[in-house]
Amino acid sequence: MRWTAVAVVAGCLAPLYAAPVAHAAPPAAPKAPRALGAPLAPLAPRAPLAPQNCQPPAGNMTAQQIVQNGQPWAQQILNFGAAHERATGRGVKVAVVDSGVTPANPQLAGQVLKGEDVSRSGAADCIGHGTWVAGIIAAKRGVTPFTGVAPDAKIIPIKFAAQAQNVDSGLAAKGIDAAVRLGADVINVSTQSLGDDPRLRQSVENALAKGIVVVAAAGNIDPKNGKPPGLMYPSAYKGVISVGAVGQDGQVSTFSNQQTPVSVIAPGKDILTTSPDGNYAVAEQGTSFATPFVAGLAALILEAHPNLTAAQVKQRIEGTAEGSKGAGSGAGMINPVEAITAVNVQGPGQQGGAGSPVRIAMADRPDPTTEKVALGIAGGALGAAVLVVAGGMLIPRGRKRGWRPGYVQPSRRGPDEPSEA
Repeated sequence: MRWTAVAVVAGCLAPLYAAPVAHAAPPAAPKAPRALGAPLAPLAPRAPLAPQNCQPPAGNMTAQQIVQNGQPWAQQILNFGAAHERATGRGVKVAVVDSGVTPANPQLAGQVLKGEDVSRSGAADCIGHGTWVAGIIAAKRGVTPFTGVAPDAKIIPIKFAAQAQNVDSGLAAKGIDAAVRLGADVINVSTQSLGDDPRLRQSVENALAKGIVVVAAAGNIDPKNGKPPGLMYPSAYKGVISVGAVGQDGQVSTFSNQQTPVSVIAPGKDILTTSPDGNYAVAEQGTSFATPFVAGLAALILEAHPNLTAAQVKQRIEGTAEGSKGAGSGAGMINPVEAITAVNVQGPGQQGGAGSPVRIAMADRPDPTTEKVALGIAGGALGAAVLVVAGGMLIPRGRKRGWRPGYVQPSRRGPDEPSEA
């Protein structure tokens, strides 16, 4: 038996590797009973709140800049305003199984519940990734034009990654188990593993059996080896909502893995969110940041339809999505308003099985100009521009939503190409 490693890094997951299983050691011999009056063995020291070298990336935007620029592009095309008239995620708990969450940003104040650190490295987010994901899901309203998908949902921070790469996927499994114990309704797993680890598979199956929605990143392409990646986990497990990424042009991003069966697509490039230092960041691109849009949508659905099963939430998200059925796009771009309000939803509600793993790399860091690109123009000018981008590929349909994608195909443009950081 073998296990693989998973990693969370800025934007997605770093290259992973396989290693001998660490949990198959034979049981230790029974210890002799301690004599009465004998001194107790010293207790192991507790892990510190954060390692001494904990230096997450600083935010590159302030609240004032966001106020001046207006709503981010992803927020506009998904029509959060109309969706929030119907649901805001109130009463729903979303576990972020990641690098931890540092709620220093005022839009995360009061949004983060008590979580668990299965890495035993301290609860602080030393990578920034988990805090970025949490902001996309549940940044509250009323501070800046930016808001999370489910601004009244609560975050359960589960830290399993204390470093950016080469993390045992067994820790990710423990993180999912912790999310189940702490009462999560939705579990966001913005990580990718090269192989089918039985521990990870069992944890996912257990969460789904308990009615918990599991949303995971489809993974990112390594542009250097010249080969498409294979299936990534846990997104390739049956019942998991697997998420691919699109850019502002509505095309499937070149870094988005098309080999893992994709359920739906969501914005995954030039994404504004919260940073651990209390400011804001344009998150490094990847399917990692498309995933929390879908996890937040699941929270909206569960508020509006609290009796739905995990499979029914998955079916509703897929059945109301719009776009190409081509490689990497699944059922298409998510549609929050339709997912909340639609009646008699029909959708695939299925997911692919396991397969052979291959090596992947994390997506590139955003160009400095994305600080401006990520934000919309106040007054809705960007919303109008999006409707005519890419030669009419994005077609407005219906009055319940401000924007809906039309035909979606993988982008072949050079500037999107990711590179290892």
